[in-house]
Amino acid sequence: MTLLEKTYQHIKGITEKREQQLWKLGALDWKTALECMDGYRIAKVAKEKLIKELPKTIKHFNKREYNYFSSHLPSKEMYRLYPYMTKKVLFLDIETTGVKQSEDHLTVIGCYDGEEIKVFVHGENEKDFLEYIKRFSLVVTFNGSCFDMPFLEYYFETKFDIPQIDLRFVLKDLGYTGGLKKIELEVGINRGDDMDGVNGYTAVLLWRYYEESHDKAALDTLIHYNLHDAINLESLLILSYNEYAKKYSADLIEKRVPPTITYEPNKELVKYLHKNRYKYFR
Repeated sequence: MTLLEKTYQHIKGITEKREQQLWKLGALDWKTALECMDGYRIAKVAKEKLIKELPKTIKHFNKREYNYFSSHLPSKEMYRLYPYMTKKVLFLDIETTGVKQSEDHLTVIGCYDGEEIKVFVHGENEKDFLEYIKRFSLVVTFNGSCFDMPFLEYYFETKFDIPQIDLRFVLKDLGYTGGLKKIELEVGINRGDDMDGVNGYTAVLLWRYYEESHDKAALDTLIHYNLHDAINLESLLILSYNEYAKKYSADLIEKRVPPTITYEPNKELVKYLHKNRYKYFR
């Protein structure tokens, strides 16, 4: 049984506390809940709501209408949809020239759909992203609800009406705090490319050097760094899902082998830029 099949929080008025009460009472799936509802000692309003809404839930699930759940689940529970939407999930990370939407601009959007990677670069193909994202029903980010998606919406002057899993908050609820790189190390995700020390600051240096020199090695290094961020989101989502699955006695999902990144990083260039950072960071 998946976490989605044990879910009740998509029903308005059913809180996390109420959901866990239902589980303790033995209502581990929707059908069981309906069959045994008369015997459950729960508030009358909640019972009436469940009797009314659960048949709709079962109908949408059987028809594989998973968008019904993504439009009703609380954002922090959206991860429960993952096993049913793997073909419609986009793992996304962006790089920018800074954090101020009104002053800075997008440089790279790194995307991974679970099978293939796609890169959008400022001044080249960035506008193609607007059509590309329409293929997906769920976006996965790290801190994207606070930065990536608002920045993209401001930059493209559009609203992306797509549900999001922000792993920063999913992982925080599991006890993992700090930035993406720190959490990767904590859970044993090894990038394996000796690019330690490369961060958002380095990404800005690489872009500014690329603008000045048009050196493809700088852009490839930036994309390599960015794509690792996007691709590793899949491993972190699976890890998060499975930790919750163990906690709530649901089926686990298998780990996936990440794709090979063909953009080669230039480590010497990174060292040079850090050494001469004041020349490029202005």
